[in-house]
Amino acid sequence: VALGAALTIAEAAQCARALSAMLARGTARADARTLESIDTAGIQLLLAAAAAAQERGLKLQVRGGARLLSGAAEALGVDGDLAAVVELSA
Repeated sequence: VALGAALTIAEAAQCARALSAMLARGTARADARTLESIDTAGIQLLLAAAAAAQERGLKLQVRGGARLLSGAAEALGVDGDLAAVVELSA
């Protein structure tokens, strides 16, 4: 699933549907290479998707955007939580 340029409250519902469909297919890979902006809703969505993936025996993998995602999570104080349940790659 491509996350797009922004993962904010405005995109959260649409992205949640795409992530849910992805997990229903038995995959847990998201592409954040074009991600330029993320807010609290976006971080929450990724944490929820990671939890849903774990329930299916998967680990959410997010390609690209590692610096942005970890930076936003750090600012919110959930960087450890994100790192524990999401595999971030450059």
